[in-house]
Amino acid sequence: MLHMSHFVKIVTMIKDRTALIKALERMGFAGKLEINEGPVALYGYKGDIRSERAHIVIRRKHVGGSSNDIGFERMSDGRYAAHISEFDQGTGSYSGHEGTYGKTWQGKLLSYYGVEKAKIEFKAKGMSYTEDVDEQERPRLKVRLN
Repeated sequence: MLHMSHFVKIVTMIKDRTALIKALERMGFAGKLEINEGPVALYGYKGDIRSERAHIVIRRKHVGGSSNDIGFERMSDGRYAAHISEFDQGTGSYSGHEGTYGKTWQGKLLSYYGVEKAKIEFKAKGMSYTEDVDEQERPRLKVRLN
């Protein structure tokens, strides 16, 4: 029996579509995102259509050799749920495998999302800011109070 990698649905606090897209672009997916108004099917590593659906999709060819699609589904409450397979996370029966899209990657995405969301809010309020990175390569914003 061939084992299929199970998609895990990770409910996030992410609500801002623009900030999510900008964060994913910062993570190396600029020009590689499929952005849809309605949810579309995700594909498994063999090219099989899976039951999971998402609005923002990183197709498996951009994720990695034996990977599945990664998708972000907009839920009815406005939050996004990430669909990332156990294989790509390095969890479940793949816990001996170092998953590229596990907790470290997810944490970095949330960090970038927070920065991008703050930048959108600063711009809307007419506030100016500068951005740099700290000694641990985390993004950091400095707001100028006028």
